[in-house]
Amino acid sequence: MTSIVGGMRLADYLPTRTFELTVHTCDLATALELPVEVPEAAAVEAIALASGMAVEGGHAAEVLLALTGRRGLPAGFTVL
Repeated sequence: MTSIVGGMRLADYLPTRTFELTVHTCDLATALELPVEVPEAAAVEAIALASGMAVEGGHAAEVLLALTGRRGLPAGFTVL
């Protein structure tokens, strides 16, 4: 399929849409002071995509240390 950034396989595109919907739904719930609940399948897909971006961006060690409680992430840290 064609996207604004060029051609992309549908199998690669759909996880990016799941990621966006999941993250923005969390943003909305937070803004509305509602419980933030993420369905398991959406969480697995969104976290897998974000962790892949962390690895590709050279941040695997930082993210692993943060996820395991060994160190916090720097202020403003993002994998996007």
